[in-house]
Amino acid sequence: MSHILSLLGNMLFGLVGLILAGIVMIEGVLAAMMDTIGVHGQTQRAVLTIVLIALIIAAFRVFGRMFGLLAALFLMLVLLQALFGDPADGGRTHDHHAEASSAAWRI
Repeated sequence: MSHILSLLGNMLFGLVGLILAGIVMIEGVLAAMMDTIGVHGQTQRAVLTIVLIALIIAAFRVFGRMFGLLAALFLMLVLLQALFGDPADGGRTHDHHAEASSAAWRI
């Protein structure tokens, strides 16, 4: 179960990383184009801000369902693991703390 959770979490973060890389690439190309045509400073910053907001909205519109699906699957699996899965320690009791502390006093 933890492998599936890791896979879905990595897919979700991978999709976010892919979208961010695309946005950064488009912003870089636009900034270079505006530099070549002579648009600098505050004007360039304003145009790039508007383009960035438009790209973020477009990314959510295009990939919104995939984000929702991956997030829903991830959260459902977390819920199923919490309800039916083994505890994080495997249900074992650990008496290593008492052994370690008594061993430390013997040194």
